[in-house]
Amino acid sequence: MLSISEYDITSNGPGGILCVWWRQWRTERALGHRGIHFRATSFDEVLAAYAAMTQEEFDAINGPQEWANWRTIPRAMTGHVPDRPLRVLDLGCGTGASTRVLAFYCPQGSHITGYEIAEPMLQFARRREYRQRNGEPAKVDFICQGVTEPLREPDASIDLINASGVVGHHLTPATIPPLVAEMRRVLTPSGVAMLDVGPTMPGSDLLRIMADAGFAYQGHYTSWFGDRTGEMVFSFSHAS
Repeated sequence: MLSISEYDITSNGPGGILCVWWRQWRTERALGHRGIHFRATSFDEVLAAYAAMTQEEFDAINGPQEWANWRTIPRAMTGHVPDRPLRVLDLGCGTGASTRVLAFYCPQGSHITGYEIAEPMLQFARRREYRQRNGEPAKVDFICQGVTEPLREPDASIDLINASGVVGHHLTPATIPPLVAEMRRVLTPSGVAMLDVGPTMPGSDLLRIMADAGFAYQGHYTSWFGDRTGEMVFSFSHAS
């Protein structure tokens, strides 16, 4: 199984969280002065705000989530995925911040596909560089569609499914069943799903839903001790 040391986890990714927060605050303040408000409740307003930002501005306002991804994702992967090239899906990948982490920590030769419903975010994602730990380019592509639509993957073809910020923040127990069914379809025998929890999908609800679908709970991993979200890891067997 893949093993990533805690030293490696804390040595990579963005710097100290205080610097990340400071950069986010300064950028959000500057955007506000330009009339760009990305915290709107309207989906169209949010997309318009993202489209008006530069890559650097979006990276700054998304800094805390990216900081968390660089810690949560490798912790969730350690001991749960094989140390060989993997076929990976990154659901709700946004601008590719979580995809970069997967590209870096997945074994060399892995292939990662990001799914994102918002095309403006994918425009950012496609401009990023995705590197493996040895510095070589990673194999990454993207699909523009929602995560509750049928996934464009063959049956039993995916080793690892990751979701950082979509399940726990945008799906509910009422809306997640199509995704759970698709995960059952596309995961290989003993495939792994790493799914975020949050205000719309508490951990207790996700545990119940995944258990009913035949997934075995493997642990809950967070970016730091005060993180109330993080990712839950589930393994799947086609025999279940």
